Amino acid sequence: MAILYFLGEEPVQNDQQQDCCLIVEVTAPDRIDSRWVQQAVENEIEEQFGKRLTLWSINEDEALHYLEAMPDATHGALQLATGVALFYHLARIV
Repeated sequence: MAILYFLGEEPVQNDQQQDCCLIVEVTAPDRIDSRWVQQAVENEIEEQFGKRLTLWSINEDEALHYLEAMPDATHGALQLATGVALFYHLARIV
């Protein structure tokens, strides 16, 4: 399994209407096309948050940098396709 990380190009709002940085973690089969994954994630995020976001590919260290800075980040999970799980984190921007 491969773990891919993405960062939202612009803030999204959490349930308290606070601006948050969106970090997405996708666990997918090793041989899956990462462009397909990114497109599927962008589509699912648009459906979940009601706005179209461009996602930038980031590495695990960059993702952890955002998440460690905001340990109280909101977390959620979505299902893209069989065998492809998506976890999102909303780290409040202060």
